[in-house]
Amino acid sequence: MKVIDKYLIGEFMRNFLACLGFFTALLLVVRFGEKEVGTFIARRMSFAASMESLFLQVPGYIIQIAPPSMLFAAFFSLGRMTQNNEITAMRTCGISLYRIFLPIFIVAMLVAISMMAFNDQVVTRATKRDTDLKGLNTQAPGTATNIVFFGSDNRIFYINSISLRDQRMEKLTIYEMDLNNSVKSQLDAKEASWIGYEWHLKHGIIRTNKDGIWEETPFEEKKISVKVDPEIIVKGSQGQMTMPLTELSKLIKFKKETGQVVRKDLVGFHSRLSFPFACFVMAILGAPLFVMFGRSGVAVGFLLTMFISFIYWGVALAIFEALGDNGKLSPIMSCWSANMIFMAIGMIFVYKVKK
Repeated sequence: MKVIDKYLIGEFMRNFLACLGFFTALLLVVRFGEKEVGTFIARRMSFAASMESLFLQVPGYIIQIAPPSMLFAAFFSLGRMTQNNEITAMRTCGISLYRIFLPIFIVAMLVAISMMAFNDQVVTRATKRDTDLKGLNTQAPGTATNIVFFGSDNRIFYINSISLRDQRMEKLTIYEMDLNNSVKSQLDAKEASWIGYEWHLKHGIIRTNKDGIWEETPFEEKKISVKVDPEIIVKGSQGQMTMPLTELSKLIKFKKETGQVVRKDLVGFHSRLSFPFACFVMAILGAPLFVMFGRSGVAVGFLLTMFISFIYWGVALAIFEALGDNGKLSPIMSCWSANMIFMAIGMIFVYKVKK
């Protein structure tokens, strides 16, 4: 790595981390006064629990603030170098703008990938802990109630409650449908347990429709095969924001196999990837702006950052994701369209400033 690359990366990362820290702290203060104080008081949380909850929200704020911080860092770092004639000196030495931009873009891509991993592993855990701390999840950890899903062999399952810790279900009903979607048989069990895909039903009764006459057959124990992971059922009922992408993909696969609507789940899955990727997009957009406005100072850079952030998050991202949630766009298009549009604009700027 050349000395000039180290210098550019050092200046860029110093400004990025400073912006990230400043904007995260600012958002934390605003949210604390606007919403969190009321939540802490309403739920009668102790001071220690309140501070823990506030701290647990920081990872989520970092993800939200990272893209505009990247935009501001790219503009401010290169803009300051322009004001100090450092960019002019580099170009005089035969270094093209493309070559100056290259280390910034590489670092921005690495930051975007890191943010994806951070969002997947850290933010989900912090969100889950914060939800439990505030008591927003009315169900005990590892439990779910009133579960309905379509299984294989044209069966519909209803489970009143399920506990992963005890590996136990209560009040289970399974409807088996015929080709005309009429109930062919109904199985009711007071409780059930499972080992892998084998479910052990206890204290139940099977009602079978034979030529319009229902016949009842009680049983004490019965084994059936159900290729469904109860852990995915429980975690899916507690909200996708607390699930890592690997578990969310399993939930989506489960819902597809059981005939459930997965459109919003797919939008959530792709947005978890596309939003951190905006760090790279903002670097491509911000780098050429310093050539156009770099000598105008920090105030102009700040206003540009706020304006572009508002257009990206307040208009483009919100509109596209709303279209995805309502089925007007595919989940991939709804989540990635804003990034692709702003990246295209950034690449046009890069080409224009080179000329």
